[in-house]
Amino acid sequence: MVKEGTVGPAEAIILLAISNMARIFQPYPRSLVELCGSAAWLAPLGGLAVAFTGVYVLSLVLKKRPGSTIIEITEQACGPVIGIALNLVTVVFFMFVCSLFIREFSEALIIAALPSTPLSVISSSYLIVGLLGAYLGIEALARTARLTYLYILGGIAVLLLALIPQWNINELFPLLGMGPLNVFGLGTYSTAAVTEIIFAAVIVQTFGGAENFGRIGSRSMLIGFIFLMALMATTVMTLGRNASSEATLPFYNLSRDIYLGRFFQRVEALFVIIWSIVGGLKIAMTLYGASVALARTLKLPDYRPLIWPLGLAVFVTSLLPPDLPLAIKLDMEFLRPLALLPNYLIPPLILAAWWYKGRGKRAGG
Repeated sequence: MVKEGTVGPAEAIILLAISNMARIFQPYPRSLVELCGSAAWLAPLGGLAVAFTGVYVLSLVLKKRPGSTIIEITEQACGPVIGIALNLVTVVFFMFVCSLFIREFSEALIIAALPSTPLSVISSSYLIVGLLGAYLGIEALARTARLTYLYILGGIAVLLLALIPQWNINELFPLLGMGPLNVFGLGTYSTAAVTEIIFAAVIVQTFGGAENFGRIGSRSMLIGFIFLMALMATTVMTLGRNASSEATLPFYNLSRDIYLGRFFQRVEALFVIIWSIVGGLKIAMTLYGASVALARTLKLPDYRPLIWPLGLAVFVTSLLPPDLPLAIKLDMEFLRPLALLPNYLIPPLILAAWWYKGRGKRAGG
C-alpha cells in the first residue's frame, strides 16, 4: 500500500477549496462570460448542485469499502481489466489538468509580469514547484495551504470589496443572460467540471476515510463555488459584459482597476503572488494525484519514482499547443468533457456493478 501520511479535516477542506478556486486566475472567467453573458455569475449555482450530487454518489461508493480508495474500489467492482482501464482514465485526467494549468498559468504570468521571459522558462519553474510539492507529499501541500489560505482568501476578498465603487448593477441584466439553456445547461456543465471530487476520493484515507468524505468534499465545493460566483458577478459589474468577454485575464484586469486614493493603486503585483501560490499548489496536487493513482493501479509500494516520468510527460504536453487560444480551446472542449468521466460517470457505473454482483449472488442463493 502507498503510504501518504495524515491530513486533518480542516486542512483537507482548505486545500481542496484553494484548488477549486485556481480556475478564477485563468482565462476561464472570460470563457464563462462568453458562454452565459450577464448571467455568468448564476452558472456556478447549477455547477454547485451537480458537484454536491457527485460528492454524495462518490461517498456511497467509498462506503462500500471503507478501508480503500476509489482506485482499489473501481478494480474490485469492475474487474481487473475494466477497473484498470477506468483508473488509467483518472490518471490521464490528472495529467492533462496539470499540463493545461502549467501552460495557462505560465501564459498568465507572461501577460501580467514577465513579457520578455520565454514560455519554457516559466513552465519549467512551475514544473519544479509541482515536482517538489508532489515529492514532499500531501501533508506538505495541506500544511502549505493552511499557512497561506488567509492571504489568498483575504486578498481575493479585498479585491472584491475594493471594487464596490465601480460596480454597475445594471450590467447583471438581463438576468438570464444568453438564455436558460446556456446558463443552466452549458454553464452548469462547464462549472461542474472540477478536479477536487475525484482527487479527494484518491486521497480519502489521508483525512479519515469514507465517513469524512461527504463533509469535506461538500464544504470545499461550497467555498470554491461561492468565490467563483462572487468573482463572476464582480467581473461583469465592473468591466461590463463586452469587456469581460474580451479580457484574457479578467482577474488581473480587476486588480489593475483598484483605486482607493493616491497611495492605494496598482496593487496587481500582490495578486500575481497570490495566483503564483495557487498555481503552484494546483500543479503539485494534480501531479501528486496522477502519481498516487498510477502507483495504486500498478500495486506499487511508493509513488515517488513515478513523479519524474509523469512530470516530464506533463511538461512536454504543456508545450504542445502553439498558442494560448488553442490551450483555452482544449480546456473548454476536451478537458471539461473528460472531467465528467471520473467525477460523475464512473461512480454510478461502480454502484451499478456492485448492484449487479449482489443480484447475481442473491439469485445464486
